[in-house]
Amino acid sequence: MNTPTRRAELIRTLFETMDATKRGMYAQMQAINRTLPIPRPQLELLTTIRHTQPISFKALAKQLYLTPGAISQQAEGLEQQELIVRRIDPKDRRIQFLEVTPKGLELLADIEKRRRSILEKVLVELSDDELEIWVRIQQKLIKQFQAEISKEKEK
Repeated sequence: MNTPTRRAELIRTLFETMDATKRGMYAQMQAINRTLPIPRPQLELLTTIRHTQPISFKALAKQLYLTPGAISQQAEGLEQQELIVRRIDPKDRRIQFLEVTPKGLELLADIEKRRRSILEKVLVELSDDELEIWVRIQQKLIKQFQAEISKEKEK
């Protein structure tokens, strides 16, 4: 039977379990990150560039809630390691775009493989049916969070 008290208890438990899951995943990812040739902020930048490339400094700064100067500083380190390249917009030479190099894609693929391996070990106890249910629930949550973010932006 669904009562307000029962729902409140379930939501409290959900917060606790989500927080514990996040802490566990964070610890596992930190173990991977400590072995990487770049710091976590640069990894976030590299990952974002891969998903949105080619992307301008201005657009990247807006997406990551950073200044273009901060993006430029982090990008410089990635460029020095040949993980990204700058390309000048042929239509407007004042605009530069960032793209991930094959070396950068190789690094990201290695990280993804290691992360997937950890996740597969953690999820071994769940059946395919349970995973499908979890994915559907997460997709619903993401959709709801996105709707709430859109409402906030409209204010």
